[in-house]
Amino acid sequence: MELRDGKAVTFLSRESDADAGVFWHAGSVLALPETGLPSQYSRLLEPEGFSGGLTVPIASHVHRVAADGSRVLFAVDDGVDRRRDGAGGAGNGASADAAVGLDESDGIWLRLGEWEAGGGLRSAQSVALERATWQHDIAVTTDHVVFIESPTARLPDASGSAVPFGWVPGAEGWVGVVRRGGDGSGVRWIRLDPCLVTHVLGAREIGRGGEDGIIELYVCRYEAPETGQPVDLSASVVGPEGIGLTAIGGSLGLLERWRIEGDRLERVQVDERHVEYPRMDALCEGSAFRYGYCVEMMWGDGPVNAGPRRGPGRWETPASPEGLLKFDLDRSEVAAWNPGPWRRASEPIFVRADDGRSDDEGWLLTVVDDANTGTSHLYVLDASTMGRGRAEAIIHLPERLPLRSHGEWVPAARYR
Repeated sequence: MELRDGKAVTFLSRESDADAGVFWHAGSVLALPETGLPSQYSRLLEPEGFSGGLTVPIASHVHRVAADGSRVLFAVDDGVDRRRDGAGGAGNGASADAAVGLDESDGIWLRLGEWEAGGGLRSAQSVALERATWQHDIAVTTDHVVFIESPTARLPDASGSAVPFGWVPGAEGWVGVVRRGGDGSGVRWIRLDPCLVTHVLGAREIGRGGEDGIIELYVCRYEAPETGQPVDLSASVVGPEGIGLTAIGGSLGLLERWRIEGDRLERVQVDERHVEYPRMDALCEGSAFRYGYCVEMMWGDGPVNAGPRRGPGRWETPASPEGLLKFDLDRSEVAAWNPGPWRRASEPIFVRADDGRSDDEGWLLTVVDDANTGTSHLYVLDASTMGRGRAEAIIHLPERLPLRSHGEWVPAARYR
């Protein structure tokens, strides 16, 4: 969709298996399923052969490093998809091919790779893991990648599930830190109280570089079930409605700040409101930032402070995306915006103004689902004032979009 002077002037659509992300890289549109190889299209959505140098699937979150336009990709590879489907299989498979020196022997690996801004696979490394867990997102800084192991394991029968991993109450949680562009060795392992992280708002390095500095990341954290709690251990950790429309582990997500210094991890809850789909200014990714933007989540049958339902049914409690939250992470301040009754906001995308110097000097784009009319609209908010008063513009979309739509802002000059 191309926007000009407040209107959608062009609109194209294409059937795709993608359900988790769409982004622009090296002159092509890449569309990702929850796990798998990207589908590749021209800017006019003409199908192209994927040329990203991958032979087995990657996870759906691919981070763009603002400093050089490269993309960091990852996945947990336990060999199941390679044995079942071969190089082109779907699932939670590896993220780079043997041509760049990855170990394809038996075992469980975290695959990390980096695409250059021009599209080539620049580097790849394999980190040996003791067990395969569901890892949906990672944190990327100028020098490091941080990954998070949850108390989960692959389900023996997960046919039809986008997330083929179930809970393992009592299993340990770990955080791993590895240098970007390395060889997979020298991992820092830090014990973590069991929890599950769906998305990472952003990460930055503070103070001295190398292993002596502090890594600070902001994550969307869910509680993990404890042994004996009423949860179906044969079911996926994420309900069929998907992330953002159902409770996970009987809880909704909370934004936490994690500070890693050496082999120590400090966790602090940023705010009591529930959040999902955190985003930041793409021009700051991998480096210093101040502001973060999230969807505010509510329980499906009432406000956040009503809490979850009790008993076995709480694990299937619906969740509802409502408005947006803006976090000033330096001052610990929060501003909220809500589109109104029976309207639900989607993941916010920040677009810095042409003369903007700060990561709140620009616009927030969010697709709002209007249950009053059964339509979708793109709201444009002033990020600096968090939409106080009213939206700067409301663009009526030609089709109703899913509530959990992911996207990316691409300036027209770069897109062409």
